[in-house]
Amino acid sequence: MKNFSLPFDPTKEIFQWGPVPGKFFYTSVFSVANFDKVAKRFPGEIWSKSLYLFRNNTMIYLCDLEDLQLSGESMFVHHMLPAEKRSELYDEWVGIVGRMNKISDEIRKIDLKSCHDKQLLEFWNKFHEVYMHFWVIGMVPELANYGSVQYLEKKLQAEIEDHARIMCSMEVLTAPEKLSFYQEEEIELLGTENIVEHTNKYFWLKNSYNGTEVLNTTFFENRKKELGQAQINANVERVLGALQKKIALQSEYKFSSKIMDIARAVSNGIEWQDERKKYILRALHTQTLFLEEISRRCDYEIIDLYNCWYFEIPEILSGKDFHDELAKRRIGFGVEYYDYHKNLYAKEVDYFWNTYLHGGKSQDGASSVEGVVVSKSGTSKSVGCVRILFDPHDLGSFQDGEILVAPMTSPEYVFVMKKASAVVTDVGGLTSHAAIVSRELGIPCIVGTKNATTVFKDGDSVEVDTECGVVKKI
Repeated sequence: MKNFSLPFDPTKEIFQWGPVPGKFFYTSVFSVANFDKVAKRFPGEIWSKSLYLFRNNTMIYLCDLEDLQLSGESMFVHHMLPAEKRSELYDEWVGIVGRMNKISDEIRKIDLKSCHDKQLLEFWNKFHEVYMHFWVIGMVPELANYGSVQYLEKKLQAEIEDHARIMCSMEVLTAPEKLSFYQEEEIELLGTENIVEHTNKYFWLKNSYNGTEVLNTTFFENRKKELGQAQINANVERVLGALQKKIALQSEYKFSSKIMDIARAVSNGIEWQDERKKYILRALHTQTLFLEEISRRCDYEIIDLYNCWYFEIPEILSGKDFHDELAKRRIGFGVEYYDYHKNLYAKEVDYFWNTYLHGGKSQDGASSVEGVVVSKSGTSKSVGCVRILFDPHDLGSFQDGEILVAPMTSPEYVFVMKKASAVVTDVGGLTSHAAIVSRELGIPCIVGTKNATTVFKDGDSVEVDTECGVVKKI
C-alpha cells in the first residue's frame, strides 16, 4: 500500500475516539463547527489537527493526544473555569436549544414531500443555521473536557503527594451531580400513565451517528415493565450523593477552594455534555427527515447521501451532480482537518486506519490489560464472562451480568451497559461516556486499556480489579 503523508507522528501517543458505528453526514456539522467556527467565536482556541475516518459503517476520530490536551486545557482555563463565563455560555446555549427544538417540531409536523424545492431549502437552511450555532457553543465543554482532567491532576499534585490518593480523589471530584437524561427518561417512564405522550417526547431515544429510529409505544410499554423502582432509586441516590462525597473528601484532605472550583467546572462540563447528547439525538431525526426526502426527490441512494458534507446537500437539491464523487466515497471516506480540510478516500483511509488504530493487532498470549479506574462500585474485584461488542445494537447476544468489553461506549451503548456487571474499554478517560454512565449505574469500569478487545474473546472468564486497574483472565 502506498505510504501517504502522515498528519501526526504515530510513535507519539495518539488520541482515539471509536471505532463505533457511524455515518459521515451526521458528523459533518460539528466537523465544520470545530475547525471553521469555534476559533472565530473563541479567538486562539482551536482543535488539534485531526482525522475523521469512515469505512464499513464504522467511524473513528484520531489526533495527537498531547496537542488535544493542550487545546483542551486552554479552552477549559479560559472559558469553563471562570464560573461567570461558564454560566453565560450555558445560558446562551440553552436559548439556542429552545430555538432549535421549535424549528425541529415545526419540520416534523409538515409534509416535506409537499414542499417545493425552494421551501425545502429554506427549511434546511433555517434548521442548520441554528444547529451550527448549537455546536459552536456546545463544543466548549467537549474540547475543555479533554484538557480539564490533567489540569485538575496537576493542581491536586500540589496538595497531595500520593498518586493513588490523587486518582481516587479525581474519581469523586469529577462525578456529575445531575441525573443523565437517560435516568430522567426512566423516572418519567416509570411514573407516567400516558405512554403516548411519553413516546412523543422520547421517540428519538435510540438514535445515533449511525442512523435514526422512531420508537413506538410498544417499545416504551415493554421498557416500563422491565424497570425496577428500587434500582432507579439507588441510581438517583448515587448521583445526588456525589456532592456529599465531595464535601467529605474536601474535609478529609483539606482541599483548597481553588481545587473545588476546578472540580466543579469539570463536573459541570460533563453534565453539559450529557445534556447536549439529548438534543443531538433529536436533531439527527430532523436531519434524517431531510435526507430521506432529498434522496427521493433527487434520485440518490440514501446510503450515498450519508457520505455527504451537510453543505453539499443544498447543492444536490439545486441540481449539482454528485453521483461520481459519492461513488468514490462508498468504500471509504474521511477528512484531514485543521486550518484546512482535505477529503480522504479509500486507500488513504485504510492506510491511516491501519497505521494509527490502537489495539489493531492480535494479542496472542496476553492474559491481562491495565487501564484507568473510573468507577469502583461497592467491590474492588468483580468476576464474570466477557462479551465483546463492537456494535451496541447487537443486544441479542448479551446476557445479564456479563462484562461488557468494547472499543469505547457512546449513548447507544446505554441499554447494554444496564445489563453489564462491569465495563472495560480500549479508550477513554475520567470524562468519557463509559466513566459517566458506569458511575451513575454503580458498576465497575476500567477504561483506556488500549487492547482489551483483542486480548480477550467472548466467553473468557475474567476478574476486573478496580483497586489495581487490571483486568485478567482467570
